[in-house]
Amino acid sequence: MELGRDSDTGGQVKYVVELARALGSMPGVYRVDLLTRQVAAPDVDWSYAEPTEMLTPRDADDYGDDMGESSGSYIVRFPFGPRDKYIPKELLWPYIPEFVDGALNHIIQMSKSLGEQIGSGHAI
Repeated sequence: MELGRDSDTGGQVKYVVELARALGSMPGVYRVDLLTRQVAAPDVDWSYAEPTEMLTPRDADDYGDDMGESSGSYIVRFPFGPRDKYIPKELLWPYIPEFVDGALNHIIQMSKSLGEQIGSGHAI
C-alpha cells in the first residue's frame, strides 16, 4: 500500500487494514475480506491491480495451517469505474452500482466456496 500518497491513503486506510488483519487472526473468525477498487494505472503501485491480496497475520509464526485454504484476511479488489485511472474517492459515486454488483457476486461465490470447504457442502 502506498500510505500517505494522497488523502485517500492516509491513517484511516492503515487502521482498516490492521483491523481486518486482527479480525482474521481471532478465534472463531474464519475469513475477513476487505473489499475495494481494482486499479491498473501507471501512477499507482502494481499491487492495486491484483484481484486478491492476502494480509499476513501479525502473529504469522503462531498462525496455524489447520484453519483451511481460504482462512485469514484478504484485500479483494473489484474492477469498477475506469480501470486504468486512479480516481479520488469523492469521484467514485457514479460507479458505486458496479462495486455493489461485484461485492454481491463475491459474497455469493465465497458462500458457496466456503460451504464446500467447511460447511459440509452447504453455502455459508
